Amino acid sequence: MISSESLIFRSFGDPLKVLEISKVEVPKEPKEDQVLVQWIASPINPLDINKIQGAYAVRNELPAIGGSEGVGRVVKVGRNVTKFKEGDHVTTFALGTVFWTEYCIVDEEDLYKIDNRIDIAVAATFMINPPTAWIMLRDFVDLEKGDYVIQNAANSGVGRAVIELCAAWGIKTINIVRNREDVGMLKTELWKLGADHVFTEEEFAEMGKDLMKEIMHPPKLALNGVGGRSALVICSTLARGGTCVTYGGMSKKAHEFSTSGLVFNDIRIRGIAVTFWIKEGDNEEKFKKCFEELQNLAVIGKLTAPPMDRVRFTDHKEAIRKTMKGRNKKQLFIINESYRQNSKI
Repeated sequence: MISSESLIFRSFGDPLKVLEISKVEVPKEPKEDQVLVQWIASPINPLDINKIQGAYAVRNELPAIGGSEGVGRVVKVGRNVTKFKEGDHVTTFALGTVFWTEYCIVDEEDLYKIDNRIDIAVAATFMINPPTAWIMLRDFVDLEKGDYVIQNAANSGVGRAVIELCAAWGIKTINIVRNREDVGMLKTELWKLGADHVFTEEEFAEMGKDLMKEIMHPPKLALNGVGGRSALVICSTLARGGTCVTYGGMSKKAHEFSTSGLVFNDIRIRGIAVTFWIKEGDNEEKFKKCFEELQNLAVIGKLTAPPMDRVRFTDHKEAIRKTMKGRNKKQLFIINESYRQNSKI
């Protein structure tokens, strides 16, 4: 057995109180169709906080190890494994996989290989935000070059991925962010990623109608990660029959949609969670295309990671605190210390 340092919670509650460092025993020898993975890095996502609080849609069995995505290195493969070899870099989308631990056994069929030219921060955050952006842009509305997409939470991980994908595909974006002290710097960041228009909520309330008159066609697609009145605002710009896809609720307020928009403008309201979407219909095949396309863009630098702090497990309380407070850099656990100074895996 291998002694694997992990971040564990034994009860649901405040992550600052229930999350602790502990050792777990992991088999040295994977079974015939399994792979022993050494995790390199894993971020803290909002859903990780929700899982620890017991507020996520799917509850972990306790005790549980934290984390929802990450990048790892293959240490050993079972005798029937053919897709992977020692040293390959991998990730998984399987529900129930543990990430905030040094080692883990994963079934071969649940693993995906990651190109080793991809930056560690991108590779570690490749399983939730970029696929969510890809699916929303590809699977709900037929978008063509020159079409407009409007989104709130434009500075979130998903929002940044939306901007970069749209820039790569020739789709224009209208982006809304919350006001803050450094909003000028934030706007510059998003413009550099390829954003066409960036507004604070207050600016869009004042200038949004004028912009809608200027553009040739109203947006076909609105992407909602905030909820509350912000959902109402972006939906009000949609073309007749347009679609609003919700992937989050950062405001923690009920999502607002107008009766007139639904009845007289025939807008569609949809939702997306990657791990559930993959299991529906023929989506596994679609996802293979998604994963390949995202990797290709990451290799050539057209898909990047949001700004991050690299932290150790021993710093988990401060990292969790920053995540829960918001408006801080994303927190990335570097689990394998040999990769701490390396930008590439």
